[in-house]
Amino acid sequence: MRYIVGLVFFAAGAAFLYSALGRRRRVIAAGPDAAPKLHPSLQALGDTMPPLIVLALGIVGAKMALAFVVSGAERHLSYLDLLGFLFLLAAYGSWVVIRARYREAAPAKR
Repeated sequence: MRYIVGLVFFAAGAAFLYSALGRRRRVIAAGPDAAPKLHPSLQALGDTMPPLIVLALGIVGAKMALAFVVSGAERHLSYLDLLGFLFLLAAYGSWVVIRARYREAAPAKR
């Protein structure tokens, strides 16, 4: 069980990155004018929230690493598990930023 958790976290983080890069490719291929215009209040949230989310993820990651070392969690979990968790947080933060920066166009109406 020591290394399985870390490998699952790495796989989940890789899935987040794969999804984010796929979205980026789709939006770039669609062109700059394909994205729908957002309401100004949603535009402000879309620009403000990603940095706050990334800051919160950084704080959670730092606290988790400190708690891992201080509590002696290496008896039950490995450092690979900790690195997998931190990678998952970083991948999720990247996913949030890319998703906010590259907005997809609305599906065509029929």
